[in-house]
Amino acid sequence: MRVVTVLMMFAACYGVWQLTMLASATRTVRMPLLILGVVTGLYGAGMLALGLQLLYTRGVAALTGDSVAEVVRTASYTTDPLIEELAKVAPFALLALLHRKVRAQWGLTDFLLLGAASGAGFALVEQLLRHAGEAANAGAGGPVEGWTIIRGFSFVQVWGLPDLLTSWLPTPVSYVDAFGTDTPSPDTSLHLVWSALAGLGLGLLIRGSALQRLAGAALIVFPWLDHAAFNHDVVNPAEGGFIGVVAGPLAFLRHALWLYPLLALGAATFLDRRTLLAAKRAWPDTLTEPERAGRPAFAALSGFAFAGLPWTPYPAWVYVLTRRAALYGHGRTGEDDPMRRAVAEATTALDESRSAEAWRGAGVRRRAAVTPPRGLKAYLPLLLWLVLLVPAVLYFLPGGLPTFSWVQELLGSSFVFPLVMAGAVAGLLWLGWQVVATARRLRPLLAVPAAYGAVTAELRLLTGLGSLTAAASSLLLGLAAGGSADQPILPAHILDAISNTLFIASLLLAMLAMVWFPPFGMAALAGGGFEIIVTAAAGKFLATLGAAGAMAILAMMMGGSGSGGRGDDYWEEKYGQDDPPPRRERISDANKAELEDSGWLKNKIKDPQTRRDFMKWLEQGHKQGEAHEHLRPGSPEAEAKLAEFLAEML
Repeated sequence: MRVVTVLMMFAACYGVWQLTMLASATRTVRMPLLILGVVTGLYGAGMLALGLQLLYTRGVAALTGDSVAEVVRTASYTTDPLIEELAKVAPFALLALLHRKVRAQWGLTDFLLLGAASGAGFALVEQLLRHAGEAANAGAGGPVEGWTIIRGFSFVQVWGLPDLLTSWLPTPVSYVDAFGTDTPSPDTSLHLVWSALAGLGLGLLIRGSALQRLAGAALIVFPWLDHAAFNHDVVNPAEGGFIGVVAGPLAFLRHALWLYPLLALGAATFLDRRTLLAAKRAWPDTLTEPERAGRPAFAALSGFAFAGLPWTPYPAWVYVLTRRAALYGHGRTGEDDPMRRAVAEATTALDESRSAEAWRGAGVRRRAAVTPPRGLKAYLPLLLWLVLLVPAVLYFLPGGLPTFSWVQELLGSSFVFPLVMAGAVAGLLWLGWQVVATARRLRPLLAVPAAYGAVTAELRLLTGLGSLTAAASSLLLGLAAGGSADQPILPAHILDAISNTLFIASLLLAMLAMVWFPPFGMAALAGGGFEIIVTAAAGKFLATLGAAGAMAILAMMMGGSGSGGRGDDYWEEKYGQDDPPPRRERISDANKAELEDSGWLKNKIKDPQTRRDFMKWLEQGHKQGEAHEHLRPGSPEAEAKLAEFLAEML
């Protein structure tokens, strides 16, 4: 953590984490998805806003004959704030527009949190682009006290960990008056707050009543006006007009900026809680036995979470989030909604596995049928990915420290920079390949009841497309400028950050997105060689959650050999003594036909092509010599294999 860039990234994510913890009572989105939301704001929303601003300012300049500089100055407090606020929530509006399950399964709290995450990423890209090449100008500092960059009669403060940890929604960087008398402290992140309000507004437009939709529209307009007023005071405080009139009152209200997200979160929690309670009354089959007996949900589910430590807390929390997602569909989906049925099945399985006996002897072991990969060939994609990441990691991590600022100078030197350009071209090809591969794996994720997997994949797609656009644009601009490492990007807005950015910084920031596009198969390397050993009841619960699309690596590890990771007496417990367990064998043609044509699989996966992909995936495993058992439709083994297939799609 001794790196300026890492501190800035931490600050952006820490504010999102603070809101997420406060929203734990009603949210369905998980922290990994919110971190991906930060990355989407950094690459997706940032590039969308920049592109629209370039089109607008250049178009207006061409039509009116005004200078580009004058158009940019005026746009900075009129149209640019509107473009930026809409761009930050556009990815989630697109997901809701495309997928009915997103509209049904996300609550207002989820929209608020995702908006806040996108805003935090947008603020981060501004600060990274502004200060990426200023490590040499920073004074002495460290992770505790932070770093200071002197700029005339003011200075830029990159805050240390103690200041960040004791602040509410901290901004990555603050601008401090050198002659100020107040003790400086981290400011509240403007973009995070504005986007949290806009996210709630989007949620109200999608899920609210007529009156709530009016409030949602107001919550989208207010961040635009406040953003425009803030920029107006920075660029031209003496100019009048509508923005000039409202700038004063909005600046006064901005003293309570820290309170905005708390009020918004309180409103979202109240409305979401009302929806959840109504759904529980209407759908009693989604309640556990203790809840139906009158116990509070927290007490009932806490009992399960502590029943089989250390194995039960995570599945219990995943169940809570998955059930909430299903309950949010009340009034928007029918009785036969796949998500509701999946949660009802998971609830029944949870009741059967809530005792300590159900989790006794649980553990993890290496699969006997799996041989670890040997030789360098199996690891070549991973090695190539790591090599392509080296320039970006060196530039932003050690190069971001004043002590190692020479790393940035070295990467921009005439001897090393051509290698950086060559690596960037290779990185572009890698990103393009991974984006296409992600798109091809999207269909199975769309077929499962839970929206989580598909949303994750689609946000990765938006991130990849944004980073590809940024990298390609940087390369073209750099080549047009003769390949100079310090050629600035064409002036636009995003609070003038882009116009102050060195070419190499923008290029390597785009290439840093490859962190989110590792080689497919890393998940299998991480969890595919091991299996979870649990009893029949516990295995059924985990497999049911996995088949719903709510779990990934853990679901993959349920696809064990032998008795399916459920103990030697599993088959007798499930089907009785007179029905012997099937032999381990390669899947037969009869079994394939039975499985593919079964009502169980058709109910789990509606898309025929995805069912065929699942069968091909099973056959591929058999061709590789894996030991398999007969997959009876609806059995926990079949549920586990389906969960493993869906997990690999992530």
